[in-house]
Amino acid sequence: MDGMSGWVELGPGVWMRLVHCSPALVATEARLSRGASVPRHSHPSTQVTVVLRGRLRLRVEGLGEEVLGPGDYLVVPPGAAHEAEALEDTLVLDVNAPLTPDRRVLARRLGADC
Repeated sequence: MDGMSGWVELGPGVWMRLVHCSPALVATEARLSRGASVPRHSHPSTQVTVVLRGRLRLRVEGLGEEVLGPGDYLVVPPGAAHEAEALEDTLVLDVNAPLTPDRRVLARRLGADC
């Protein structure tokens, strides 16, 4: 994908950058190449995932599986295990609230100390 300045590669085909970080919330953008996946994980914050471009298959414990397209969003409850797969090149906005230790570690990996 082009325009990757400021983006950090987190895994094969998965790039992320920090949009905002404060004690109240952390916002990140993620670019996923078609077929790229984010492995099953959980965190203690509430997460809102909004697809800005592309299509994303999101599996959330207790909620099942959803395919999200541009403008679609899903709220992931605190502690719910979730995973994602890009069905095409995809741009996602993730907002987690509040800032939790795992999101602080992610922010540091993305170059910020908040």
